[in-house]
Order: sequence, then structure tokens, then C-alpha cells
Amino acid sequence: MVRVLAEVVLVGVPPVCWAALARTRAVGVGVGAVLLVAAVLLGSELGGLLPQRPRAESTVGYAPLAAVVIGVGVLAERRLRGRRPPSDRARSATVVLCAYLATVLLLFTPYYLFFGLRDARMPSTDLVLPLPTGYTVASDSGTGPQACGSEVCSRLLTVTGPRGQPAAATAAALRQWLTARHGWRLDTAGSGTRRIGWLLDHRSTSVDVRVTGRRVWMELECGDDWH
Repeated sequence: MVRVLAEVVLVGVPPVCWAALARTRAVGVGVGAVLLVAAVLLGSELGGLLPQRPRAESTVGYAPLAAVVIGVGVLAERRLRGRRPPSDRARSATVVLCAYLATVLLLFTPYYLFFGLRDARMPSTDLVLPLPTGYTVASDSGTGPQACGSEVCSRLLTVTGPRGQPAAATAAALRQWLTARHGWRLDTAGSGTRRIGWLLDHRSTSVDVRVTGRRVWMELECGDDWH
């Protein structure tokens, strides 16, 4: 609940402040549209509706970029209508925006970079699903607390192939599928690793396809490259 509230504040304050500061229809609508699009994109990304790779960069950069957009809007309106007359509404919006920006830059961003991006995440089955036609996940170790330890979260899937197909052939087909469909780069042992983010998020996810007896396993892991 606290996390959801913090995300709502992070995303929603700039558009609300601009709504209180805008004085002209043209500039107000233009800047407001830019802020709303940015807010919707960040909200969708935080909610898991968009690819997670740029999530850290978007989260850290949203507040200062929104402040710059608002500043440009304020300057544009000053050129159109002159200096802003004093008003409690504009003064309150300015104070809220400055407090918001200071909190994000001085408190939230350092905490997020040094702690939020170090937590191990439970790997999603979206990393390997869907499977080819005729292949099914027979079991999933799940997402319980026992799946995380030593700053790494792991998940184990057992996969069955078409009836009568040898386990080695099933594993080979899965490795080919993971490369062609899901973009994994696997080594000769069937293992591959890739980073979650771009510049800021150093956590990585990995997949390992192996055969034990007649069973084919896919192990998913997520951890921090800095540890």
C-alpha cells in the first residue's frame, strides 16, 4: 500500500501542479498533454504493463524532466502574458513542486539507486513463455519466500515435450525456441544471462536448460551483478 501511494505521488504531482500554474489555453494544454503522456507511460511501466528495461532510468529521470517541462511552460506563458500576478494558488503549487523535486532528488533517488535496485526479484515465467506447440510446463516451483536466498531468487520449471520425444531432443528444441522467440543467447550448455536494465539497473536474469534423467528442467534466476 505504501509503495502504491509513493508511486501515485511520484507520477501525479507534476501534472497536478501544472494544472494550478497554467494561465493560457495553448501553452497549458500543450504542456499538460506532455506531462500526462509521461505520467501514463511511467505509471504503465511501474505497473508492469510495459517492458521493464528502461524502468530505473524512467523512474529516476521523470521528476527532473517534468520540472524542466513545467519551467519551459512557465517561461512561455510569461512571454505571452507577462509576469505572473501574485496568487495563493500559484504560490502553493510552486511550493509543492519544489518540495516534491527536493524530496525525489535528495531522498527517493539515492534510496532507490542504492537499495531499491539491489533487491533480488522473483523471475517471471514471461522470460520463457509461451513454449512451442506441444510443450507444456509440468511443474513450477512457484514464488514463495523459500525461492529467494543469498540475494538471488530462483524458479524451477519442468517441461514435457511431445509424447515419445527423448528428453535430450526436448531440451534442444527448448534452447532453440528460447533463442528464436525470446531472444536469449545461450551457451553450449544451455545457459544464458542478460541484464534487466540499461545503465542503472545492474540486476540480471538467467535461464538454464538441462536434462536430469528423463526430465527437462528450466531454471530461472534473478540477482544483482554487483554481488
